[in-house]
Amino acid sequence: MTSITAEPSGSISVDKSTVQLSSPTPTSNIVQVTGSLTLSRNDLFQYTNKHEYISVVLTNGKYFEDWSQGPYMGRNWTGKFQIQLSNESGEVTSALDLNGFSDIVFNSFFNIEFDDYNGDGNVDFTIGQYGSSNGNVFILFTLDKTGRIEVLPIKGYSEIFVSDTERYSTRLPKNKLGFSRTYYDNSIGKIVKQTFFWNGKEFISDS
Repeated sequence: MTSITAEPSGSISVDKSTVQLSSPTPTSNIVQVTGSLTLSRNDLFQYTNKHEYISVVLTNGKYFEDWSQGPYMGRNWTGKFQIQLSNESGEVTSALDLNGFSDIVFNSFFNIEFDDYNGDGNVDFTIGQYGSSNGNVFILFTLDKTGRIEVLPIKGYSEIFVSDTERYSTRLPKNKLGFSRTYYDNSIGKIVKQTFFWNGKEFISDS
């Protein structure tokens, strides 16, 4: 059972490592959520030929509304999240805490975009957060054939910044041995394309 408790409005700090952000400012009471709330649920049958689902679930946190103009305008959920694999009966068979971002805020439901970026036949996917007006930050994950969910490592990066994408999951352009990203580099005032290759244990940049 999910329980909710209202508490007075306050500020919630959101800090992304790649950019400086202002915190969302609740314009309604904050609702304390104790239990599981699903923000994204995705059928994997076309990828695994199994009746199973990948979900992003709030396991403990808060709900608030912010109707001021800005990136968090609307309904928001913040707190502790998990990526969960479940079967057709709803039983969670595998889970990974979503810890890579310092603080996590989702302000909409979303679909996860799937692909295979390193050619191992496993399902890979990105989960993202708001970065700045120029783009969003993403962590790359994989679901192996045993049902284990893991981070796909990118050498030198805990997350990657990508421009012109959906906020919470995106399909990255693929190349023969990996993927690429494009992002706006404020320091030079240009769009930059960067390519990553899989070396057998992690992705490495070509530059």
